[in-house]
Amino acid sequence: MDVSTIDVRLLTADEWEVFRRVRLRALADTPQFFGSTLAEAQGRTEGDWRAALLDRAQFVASAEGAELGTVAGISDPERDGVHLISMWVAPEARGTGVSDLLVRAVIDLAVADGHSAVWLEFADGNVVAERLYLRHGFVRTGASGLVRPGEPRVEYEMVRKL
Repeated sequence: MDVSTIDVRLLTADEWEVFRRVRLRALADTPQFFGSTLAEAQGRTEGDWRAALLDRAQFVASAEGAELGTVAGISDPERDGVHLISMWVAPEARGTGVSDLLVRAVIDLAVADGHSAVWLEFADGNVVAERLYLRHGFVRTGASGLVRPGEPRVEYEMVRKL
């Protein structure tokens, strides 16, 4: 796969079905890395999916009509930054540069909106994700928490100053 043929675009609320399709695939593929579950996502209504797209900048990467990955950025004025969440790349697109394009989309969004930082969390054991974020200038903050309430899995916070 040639990274130059990959398109990264911002989804609109009218594209809720694309968001739903990609999110369900992500939760089925790597449930251990997300704070929500496949069952929770399957229970969401069209209105829920549309509302989510109004509360965030949800990017999708695609090539030749196939969705290859997604990431979201949520603006947080209190932290003067953008929270990078819900990062996922399809198995067939891993190692092709899709993840770099998605991270860059959120960083570019934060810069364009005049924010001073982008932060994120990654699950313990997700070495590939940590390497991706380190490559883009993120560093661990020392903060950590549970991936989901009631579960023992830990996630670590990283930040990139802009």
